[in-house]
Amino acid sequence: MSDAAEAATGGHPQRWERDAWDIEPDSINLALGSLSPRTTGVIIREAFYGTRRFDDFERHCGISPSVLSARLRDLVADGILEKTRYRAPGARGRDEYRLTDKGRSLLPILIALNDWAERWIVPDGAGTISLLHHECGSPVRTVVTCASGHEITAPSQVVVAPGPGAKPASASG
Repeated sequence: MSDAAEAATGGHPQRWERDAWDIEPDSINLALGSLSPRTTGVIIREAFYGTRRFDDFERHCGISPSVLSARLRDLVADGILEKTRYRAPGARGRDEYRLTDKGRSLLPILIALNDWAERWIVPDGAGTISLLHHECGSPVRTVVTCASGHEITAPSQVVVAPGPGAKPASASG
């Protein structure tokens, strides 16, 4: 947005003209795609719950070994999980899967999904997990803020604007 446009709106961005911009590949769509199919999300959830070993993922996720193997391979290739070797005494070496920094950065998304499900999907009092702060035991919840620290509670508080990778839409179509 130009300096003149921001000055005309008191320094705040105006609503963008969506049809004027080609935003593909859109960041939100890319993120959702990286968590698809559903089995990928279940594996990431289990990794957050502390699951590390193939047999445990198989048991907790209810995924066939061949699908689980493919999804774990994809998550390692995407940098969400890393594969490390371990060896129990008297047993052969095996692989363990741990969240990377990229994978751990999904934590606010998982908390937000849990908050949303608890509010809109799960009947009151029927949640099967509680997310609690390790140090004080209080429930964990998501809070969205802008970079200046203002809490965002409604979509109307967010202005969508073309990002640095957006390109003007072509006139032909």
